[in-house]
Amino acid sequence: MPAVLSIVGRSKVGKTTFLEKLVPEIKSRGYRVGTIKHDAHDHFEIDHKGKDTWRHREAGAQVVAISSPTRFALTKMVESELKVDSIVATYFTDEDLVLTEGYKSGSKAKIEICRKELKSEPLCSQADRLVAVVSDFSVAVDVPLFELEDISGVADFIEERFLKKKTEANVVLRLDGKKVPMKSFVKDFVLGGILGMLSNLRGYDDPSQVDISIRLKKD
Repeated sequence: MPAVLSIVGRSKVGKTTFLEKLVPEIKSRGYRVGTIKHDAHDHFEIDHKGKDTWRHREAGAQVVAISSPTRFALTKMVESELKVDSIVATYFTDEDLVLTEGYKSGSKAKIEICRKELKSEPLCSQADRLVAVVSDFSVAVDVPLFELEDISGVADFIEERFLKKKTEANVVLRLDGKKVPMKSFVKDFVLGGILGMLSNLRGYDDPSQVDISIRLKKD
């Protein structure tokens, strides 16, 4: 599973601009990066009125996908907002790092952007899993503080804290007690699918080990 880090801050503080600089910096170091934009107000719209995919959804399709040789996009109507862990486990299994824009109330580690122009003191604290602050003015915090343009420094911090120490999940499959070898892509598929489903269950809290036993009924 990739590491997940949330970039948070007040509205119009420059989160997207910061991510536009941070993503290529981390990517240039050989890591695969994914992003998730959180729309807390449910204002986003991917299907534009009149387009084919919009017409599919208006016709009643719960899930609408569009695929090309280089891109794939999907929209799905949901009864409640999906958890970050579920989204990551389902769609980001090939990435080393997933950066979210938003989710300041979420449970993931956070880097907060602050700007003097907006008089934006930090919204989050270490109790909210704040791990660093990026600002264009001096902020009294008990976590590392980076200047707004110090993209390389922030990337160094993320690499050391979240990427270099990342270990590969160990997935073991046994059939009737006999261990069955699995290729890497099969392990990723199994891990992503299982964690994606489990993350929606009550009581799921980022476990370090998952044990599942399935007994098949035989005639």
